Amino acid sequence: MNTLSKQPAPGKQQAAKITRQLQQLVVSRRGVAVGAVLLAGGGYVYIQQLQAQQRAHLRKPDDGLQRVTDKKRSSPAALQSLVKYLLSLAGKRILVLFALSIARTALSNRLARLQGHLFRAAFLRHVPLFIRNLSENVLLCLAAAAVESTAKTMLAHMELKWRHRLTSRMHSPYFENMTYYKLSYVDKQIQNPEQRICEDIPKFTRGLAELTGEWTNAIIDAGFYAYQLRAYSKSNKYTAAILAYVIGAGGLTGLLAPNFGKLFKRQQENEGAYRHLQARLRNNAESVAFYGGVEKEGRMIVHRFKELLRHHERLLRKQWQFGMVQDFLLKYLGATAAVVLIIGPFFGNHLRPVDNVLGRAHMLSTMRYHTSVVIYLFAALGTLGSSSRKLMRLSAYADRISDMQKTVRGLASSSGVKREGSIQPTGAIVPSEDAIAFEDAMVVTPADATLVRDLNLSVPAGTNLLVTGPNGSGKSSLFRVLGGLWPLTKGRIHKPGGSEGDGLSHDIFYVPQRPYVTMGTLEEQLIYPLTASEVSARDTINDTRLRELLREVDLEYLVDREEELGAEVNWGELLSLGEQQRLGMARLFYHKPKFAILDECTSGVTVDMEERFCSKVKELGCTCITISHRPALVAFHDLVLALDGEGGWSIHEGATGSFTEETIPEDGVPSNGGMQRSGGGGTADKARTKDAAAVLQGMRAMMRNSAGSASSANLEGLLRESSAVKEEVIDRAPPPDPNRQDIVLPPKASLKPSHLVSDWQRWSCVAQELGGKNTRQQLMQVGSIGVVILLRTMLQDRIASLNGRTVQLVIRQDRPAFIRLIGISVLQSAASAVLAPSLRHVADALAMTWRRRLTAAAHSRYFRGNTFYTTSQLAGMQDVDQRLTKDVDRLCTDLAELIPTMVKPVVDITWFSWQLWRLTGRRGMTFLYLYSFLGFACLKLVTPDFGLLAKAEYRLEGAFRNIHTRLRTHAESIAFFGGGPREGRTVAAHFDRLTRHLLHVANIRWLHSVADDFFTKQLPFNVTWVLTLMYALDQGHVANDPQAQGLLVHNMRYLASVVSNCFTAFGELLALNKRFAELSGGVARVSEMLEVMSKADRLQKCGSLRRTHSSPRSPPSQGIEFDRVNVIAPSGKLLARDLTFQVAPGHSILVTGPNGSGKSSLFRLLGGLWPLTNGQIRKPGTNSGALLSSDIFYVPQKPYTTIGTLREQVIYPLSTADAIAKEGLGSEVTPSSRLALEQRLDKLMEAVRLSYLVTREGGWGAQTEWGETLSLGEQQRIGMARLFFHRPKFGVLDECTNATSVDVEEQLYQHAAELGITLVTITQRLALVKYHDAELRLLDGEGDWELRRILK
Repeated sequence: MNTLSKQPAPGKQQAAKITRQLQQLVVSRRGVAVGAVLLAGGGYVYIQQLQAQQRAHLRKPDDGLQRVTDKKRSSPAALQSLVKYLLSLAGKRILVLFALSIARTALSNRLARLQGHLFRAAFLRHVPLFIRNLSENVLLCLAAAAVESTAKTMLAHMELKWRHRLTSRMHSPYFENMTYYKLSYVDKQIQNPEQRICEDIPKFTRGLAELTGEWTNAIIDAGFYAYQLRAYSKSNKYTAAILAYVIGAGGLTGLLAPNFGKLFKRQQENEGAYRHLQARLRNNAESVAFYGGVEKEGRMIVHRFKELLRHHERLLRKQWQFGMVQDFLLKYLGATAAVVLIIGPFFGNHLRPVDNVLGRAHMLSTMRYHTSVVIYLFAALGTLGSSSRKLMRLSAYADRISDMQKTVRGLASSSGVKREGSIQPTGAIVPSEDAIAFEDAMVVTPADATLVRDLNLSVPAGTNLLVTGPNGSGKSSLFRVLGGLWPLTKGRIHKPGGSEGDGLSHDIFYVPQRPYVTMGTLEEQLIYPLTASEVSARDTINDTRLRELLREVDLEYLVDREEELGAEVNWGELLSLGEQQRLGMARLFYHKPKFAILDECTSGVTVDMEERFCSKVKELGCTCITISHRPALVAFHDLVLALDGEGGWSIHEGATGSFTEETIPEDGVPSNGGMQRSGGGGTADKARTKDAAAVLQGMRAMMRNSAGSASSANLEGLLRESSAVKEEVIDRAPPPDPNRQDIVLPPKASLKPSHLVSDWQRWSCVAQELGGKNTRQQLMQVGSIGVVILLRTMLQDRIASLNGRTVQLVIRQDRPAFIRLIGISVLQSAASAVLAPSLRHVADALAMTWRRRLTAAAHSRYFRGNTFYTTSQLAGMQDVDQRLTKDVDRLCTDLAELIPTMVKPVVDITWFSWQLWRLTGRRGMTFLYLYSFLGFACLKLVTPDFGLLAKAEYRLEGAFRNIHTRLRTHAESIAFFGGGPREGRTVAAHFDRLTRHLLHVANIRWLHSVADDFFTKQLPFNVTWVLTLMYALDQGHVANDPQAQGLLVHNMRYLASVVSNCFTAFGELLALNKRFAELSGGVARVSEMLEVMSKADRLQKCGSLRRTHSSPRSPPSQGIEFDRVNVIAPSGKLLARDLTFQVAPGHSILVTGPNGSGKSSLFRLLGGLWPLTNGQIRKPGTNSGALLSSDIFYVPQKPYTTIGTLREQVIYPLSTADAIAKEGLGSEVTPSSRLALEQRLDKLMEAVRLSYLVTREGGWGAQTEWGETLSLGEQQRIGMARLFFHRPKFGVLDECTNATSVDVEEQLYQHAAELGITLVTITQRLALVKYHDAELRLLDGEGDWELRRILK
């Protein structure tokens, strides 16, 4: 011991020799030549790559999706701009991160020195020195774990701040000037904006935070260890050689890299399109279910999903191929080069180890530290040089985010939308006191179709205006321009408030046909778009005033219902259309505006309610501008504005003027009598002008019947639109039986996920779906993972042995053997470069296979019958699209990543435990396993419930995405109300809840991360050194023999690698508890979705919650029969009691009743959308399923418009091939058969007066977003054309013509009668009585009903 302390000189002498040898190596001709070649070659390749990128940016892009080239920011510029902005936000956090990186590097440097001291002490078997060094090492390991965890937490906070700022930066202009509406419905440059806000931004900020952490550590490490190398070599040439290699290899990999930016961008676009289709189906679930269109919609969704997977497979293949090249050049071959640079200097005369134990011990200590320095420097420079793929991914996200930012800012900062090739808006909206006036106003659609030309009209306060005209003539579009939703192409508009981008919600208030109802309380519905904090004390709604307002519209019962349901209610799902319209009326009564725009806002209410509404509006002194086709409403208006749909217009006097028969002659050209003026170029020879004339003639006839009288008694008669109808009651609901108690479990409650299902059962459910019946492919993939891991483990074992072998050869000074060993190392590097990316690729392929299988399993349930409707509507799983897309993708990815982390530790522990047993025997094995058990126990104590946290994160992410999707769906109504700021605050509240949760999780993770890093990564190194010392002590005294000492060093280093690999494997096993906990959140959400779908499927098959009353084997009925059926809503409310009636062929029936009484609910039962609780329903065809068949066809108020051609809108849900076969035109789609089909469709379009649509849209093959292109009236007539195409025995018409003019409506009903279609009509229009033989009147929505025969 004294000898050791008195002889420090040889160690210093050895270090000096090492330094001189390093200098000789660096300045040697060979080293300089190699470095020069690598630097020159790498620099040349890098410059060529930059020039190629510049040339690519200068070329004109040919991507059809790219719009104006000079307006589109290139990906590098977009990335640079966003990174600069976000780093400026980080501020002090960046400085703190650098400080933590400096602390980390300093600790790593000290730990590296201690590794050398520990190795020297173990080699010399100097136990006291070993214990002192080990004690310091343990303390520094704890400090290093704390620093590492703090850095991770800091990065998580930075990521959240960046996400919050980018999202808020996007939200700010998004909710200004109705940008959220214009982006999707006017400008249309950005597809799926919610995908960019909810998906692209978090992925970008997460990737940037990870890259920032990596680069910060790499920059500090590179600078520090380069300085350390210079301290060794007294020159920068050694660092230059490493830098030359990294630049050369990096330049070569950059040259070989595919265009990952484009691939990642395409992948996000595919994900967004797939998610949009799922959300679209959920939003239109009822219409699709009634049409039986789930098969067609399912095919479109599955096709889009397959396209997504095909592109993803191509991306994975590119990543795998490039990953092998990148890993070989920058990782594994670099490690071999590092070995040469580290070990080479010790094969020389001057640095030959001193021929004694102490000299070799000092050499080993110095070599150990120097090895760490070179490895750290290589890793740092390699990190900086191998980030190209990550930068490409970030560039793709940055490009999409910047495109949207630029677009929304442009839309928010201007009232118009400038698009190349379109008519540029030059009009202006200016303020006015008490009038709305149009001066030479021109209304042009976003598709550049001119609807109104040179309109001159003034509507002073107190003058009521009725706007009429055929469907699609521009009635609602006129007020989209007035509200600022569309740009004013030419002219001027005067209105109260001027050009403020707040829609129509203050002095002018808009009441649409389907009022927007927000989530919240009844008070919030009435004050919308204001919030409670924005309402003055005088306008606050207390309970008394709330009841008064609702009593005006017969909705007082909602107050009691709200108390039952709670304050936060989704009224859009709870209320019928008529109830929503009456709620819109109450909203108007609360706001008391000067002007009210009434856009068919009474189509779903009774005549009596419509009369009361008109009288109340008149009492309020509110000037009405009404859009309607109902002739009776002429009596309430002073002026009539008639539009012809071709740009022409005319103004006539209303009830108080001379709007009489002489005003509109039969040819449709108005005479001067009663017509104040006209314009816009409309002429009688245009096809649509005749439709406009027909509308005016209907109003003329009504005014002729009224003889110009405007008395109250006569107005009531006008509103009823019909003379008294004689009816007799033939049946009614039986009185309630107090002795009969039908206990019915509401469908919504029975469909909820069970809380009694254990986590193990949920895992088993998902595993069963992932396994499926055909498991061969998955077994092969999992087997491939096992084989690759086994080969990698064996390779790691050889590499560990090679590391010890290199030092052994240095001690023996066997240069030829070292050269041969380097050759073997190159081969091992090549093998490692193949195995590591292959492992990642197989895991990614397995994730894709599982996603395909799990999605297919979900789709097989979801698209079966009406399960998709039951899941989202009855079960209330409004985020089912989130679960089907993002949750399934994330779960499959996490599960596939879990497989290698499960297999690899088992293989590594098995292999390296055997090697440890061979070297240390039972003692070493006991020590290893005892530590692993204690480490797991300690880690378990500080592990939070990651499963619960992950489930909450999934839920909050889904809620944030859904609120954005809901905003996009109702964008027009929100824009008209000026509800952008209000919705912005709602969205921001959801986002704040999400970010607070993520911040909470990041803070919770800090302590666990410290413990995890300490027990699984840092502390095991100390145990490794203890085992190494034990092994060295067991070897006893080793003679001063290079062979024996070399063998001892080899075994010690090999043992250290073996124990390190064992502990790494155990650490991965310990981390599995956390991984499983985190995965359980995703497993729960996906399994809940599958559970609800299975329950919905069973509910659909049995047709009853308790028992089945109709047998599939019973013979089909010739008519529609309800036999003692209780109509019960999903909430459990009884709407009709023991309902019994029959609809025989040829005897049409009218279904009437107040709003919310259950009229549409009858046909939800008939179509199988709602379960049958008791009684029997018989109908032609099958006893369950959709209403669409050859016997029954359903036409809703707003027909569903599918994605596809104009032809597919009429033949929906059939495909073109099916339609051709149905019409008997052949078995294949040929030009002749398609032409024959289109000729028949032309006749249908004539029958519904839509012939102009084929020409306007460019033929039957035209494709567009039809729900945005067509007006509601045009959509309703398309729905009737579908009815006529399918020619069923029975047609169920649910308020499906209330947006058409009276003459068109009569023609549609007459044509249905000519085709022999028996009608079952839900309506409030008494004028339709003449087309029916009976009336089913639902009286109160509490169970009572009457069946009446209509006496003609």
